[in-house]
Amino acid sequence: ENFADLVEPSRRSLVKVLEFSFEGQSISPKEVEVVLFDIYSLDSFAAACAARSFLGQGVHYEGVTRNGYKDIVDTNLEGKVVAMLGVCWKYMEMKELIQAENKILVLDSQEDSLTEDDINELGQYGSWIMTQPHFGAGVMAWEFFNRGKKVPLILRAIEDAHLGRRVFKDADALEDGIDALLEDVDITAQIRELNRAVVFKDELFLKFEEVLKSSQLARERVQAAISKGSGRRAEISKHQQASSSGVVRVFRHFPAWKCNVVIAQSKFEGRIAERLAQDLAQRCPGSEERCLGIVMDLSQTGVRVTLRSLDGIARHFGGCGSAMRAFFKKSSGSIESMFEQPEVMLRDVKALSCVCLSLSAGDLVTVMRRGEHHKESPMDDWSWGFKVHEPHKEGWLPTLSYSVYVAIFDKPSPGQGVEEVKEGDLVVAKVQRGSYAYGSRLPCGPIEALEKSWFPFDEDLFKR
Repeated sequence: ENFADLVEPSRRSLVKVLEFSFEGQSISPKEVEVVLFDIYSLDSFAAACAARSFLGQGVHYEGVTRNGYKDIVDTNLEGKVVAMLGVCWKYMEMKELIQAENKILVLDSQEDSLTEDDINELGQYGSWIMTQPHFGAGVMAWEFFNRGKKVPLILRAIEDAHLGRRVFKDADALEDGIDALLEDVDITAQIRELNRAVVFKDELFLKFEEVLKSSQLARERVQAAISKGSGRRAEISKHQQASSSGVVRVFRHFPAWKCNVVIAQSKFEGRIAERLAQDLAQRCPGSEERCLGIVMDLSQTGVRVTLRSLDGIARHFGGCGSAMRAFFKKSSGSIESMFEQPEVMLRDVKALSCVCLSLSAGDLVTVMRRGEHHKESPMDDWSWGFKVHEPHKEGWLPTLSYSVYVAIFDKPSPGQGVEEVKEGDLVVAKVQRGSYAYGSRLPCGPIEALEKSWFPFDEDLFKR
């Protein structure tokens, strides 16, 4: 594609051609009447420009967000063929759009918004939804609307920065300076202002069209972006150092992954998250593949969470991303509930083997798994976790060592030597033997000395 000198030879094979099969599909390129793109994605805007080069005038272009159908300014979409390029909504929003008798084409690099069942069901109503995580939306749109024509250099450069696969030489600098792709214009900032209907001869469309058509101009702008990104290295390093003191947390739904988390506002949140992931991996040898860097940007509209290192987590929370990078948004009130809360050790614990933790009363531990039993001590309940302030120290610990149990109903003494339990009693147990536990009942007032006794103990009686 006439830019082999700009890419790393060893990674050239990652640049692929996407061939569309229109057999059995109800939408052809010339039928598209409306083009929607994500104002927070340069790749999505590039896809709209790729479609514009084929569709020409008479088509409605509009910038939207991933929030859904309600963001559309022009409500007169009934019966239209709508192309969503680099943006996709959740099932209910997509269904609402289809119920207005629209045909929908989706070309997106993110696989997160819809399940396979959702895609199949929507396809029954004449929709064509294609998600390809190894292609940028700009490249996908070009291949769809301009079949047989070589993909322009500028779309490949944007694709590389968007996916973070580092095919281009100086790829990091290219990504960091990508906003300089258009001369004298911060393209990413300009796109965010397009949350509206965009006329065919919009100034930003025309500027991008020049770079799209001219390979020589595209080369110049790619080099300008690389120079811009290289000049930001000191600034990026400063931002990374200012946000280096992360707290290691664990997502409730992904308890195996250790997350190095900071709260920060920075236009280099991705680079900060990368450094956090790298630092945590260095501190936790042997579990590098389970280390994430997370930057949480708090605003009046909620929290934007940027992740680096592994994918899969953003998808669960309704976000999007590709391998090694992802993001999602949540309300500020719900962010803390996503994480496991640290547990406080109630007593000293001595390691019984090399895979167990030695802990002192007052230590903070993050538990990643509970309810395990081992043949060496089948009566005991074990947990797997790590020390909050020393995340590389990971291993087994007795579940009873950090647990306080509350009785949820009364239970009389089953016999001599076993105490009765009243609803609301707080019990700290040290040893469990079948349906009984040996420990202490916590008083309501100040604690001076605790008497130890046996208590009836089962899952129905107590809640941790």
